[in-house]
Amino acid sequence: MTQSRRMLVVCTANLCRSPVSEALLARRLAGVVDVDGARWTVASAGTDRFDGLIEPDTVAAAAALGLDISSHTPRQVTQADLDDADLVVTMTRSHVRSIVASVESAWPRTFTLKELVRRAVQTPAPSDGFDGWLKAVAAGRRTADLMSSSPDDDVADPYRQGRSANVAMVNELDRLTEDLVIWGPWQPLDSTASPSS
Repeated sequence: MTQSRRMLVVCTANLCRSPVSEALLARRLAGVVDVDGARWTVASAGTDRFDGLIEPDTVAAAAALGLDISSHTPRQVTQADLDDADLVVTMTRSHVRSIVASVESAWPRTFTLKELVRRAVQTPAPSDGFDGWLKAVAAGRRTADLMSSSPDDDVADPYRQGRSANVAMVNELDRLTEDLVIWGPWQPLDSTASPSS
């Protein structure tokens, strides 16, 4: 049986950033496996409960990249989500803080998307599997770094900010998710080449 792993993408209300990231990553990971030969699934959730509908501006901005997220239903992250995820990717440092405060053991596998991409670019091609890559990517991290108020690791929330803010968000996430899959521990199904070679 083919091994599988799970990525969880988290934002505040699961209305804009995380559904778009989920769709982008699911598309990018559909034709790849990780260095252990495992396929990945992607899910998304929010740190807060919200019973509204996804914004039309977000749906339209995603559709411009060929993504249909119109049927997405927002949901709040659960303990089971965090326990089951092999990798948790958030949109801001405050989301990481919220997750780690809830499930302390999630710290070594929870990153903002921007931090994860930055660290992945700096991490050599993995030679000891996904667990080795994750350990290398997380090397030197300090929980104290999460306390900074700097927005440098955050993807801005476009909720109720109009079409242009949503377009900017979708384009930023498109670039970041592409970089993550290129520099992360994944490779095409028909290739044994390292994704960073």
